[in-house]
Amino acid sequence: MNAEQPEKPDKPQSNDKVAGTKGQIRRQQIIDAAKQALIEGGSNSLVLRDVADQIGITHGNLQYYFPTKNDLLIAIFDQAVEKYTESMKVAVSATSTRKGRLDAIIDAGIAELKSPETALWRMMMSLADHNPDMASILKKENDLYEQVVAEELKLISPGLSIQRRRHIARIIHAILDGLGIQFSYEDAEGPEMRALASEIKIALFAMLEAS
Repeated sequence: MNAEQPEKPDKPQSNDKVAGTKGQIRRQQIIDAAKQALIEGGSNSLVLRDVADQIGITHGNLQYYFPTKNDLLIAIFDQAVEKYTESMKVAVSATSTRKGRLDAIIDAGIAELKSPETALWRMMMSLADHNPDMASILKKENDLYEQVVAEELKLISPGLSIQRRRHIARIIHAILDGLGIQFSYEDAEGPEMRALASEIKIALFAMLEAS
């Protein structure tokens, strides 16, 4: 029997054409199918062979792009963080006041917590308690998020030291993590949660001003 040949991505003719190559499209199909499997069925539903079957390729083809389950998880969460942080940057840039920009960071985080993709982060946090590899992936993505928030804080309050920006970014992250837990059993659109979000914004801006 002939050995299975992996489906190699086409070589792009230029950097501008990379996103349109067969390989890039196939890679995205794998990520999308795997992400949907995670959202719908949890971590146990992510089986590489099942993902390959779903999009009509062989297991060997899939492993050409993602040799292991961890490689695929990293790609899923890298993309999720990039999408979220880019949307946050757009929201922040659309405002003209310091408070408005800080509010935009919180609003972007709350919007993410209300999206179906927040199930991915809850799953990852649960896995990280028992799996060092998952804990490492989670730390990598959290560090990236806090770095982006710290960069936005530099634009809002240029006088803040690097250490202070990073500290406030971590506080924002911790607050959003806490809200995420409450949103799992409270009505995120209810008056109590809306009032809490408003108080969080006021408190964070006061902290920024005091710094």
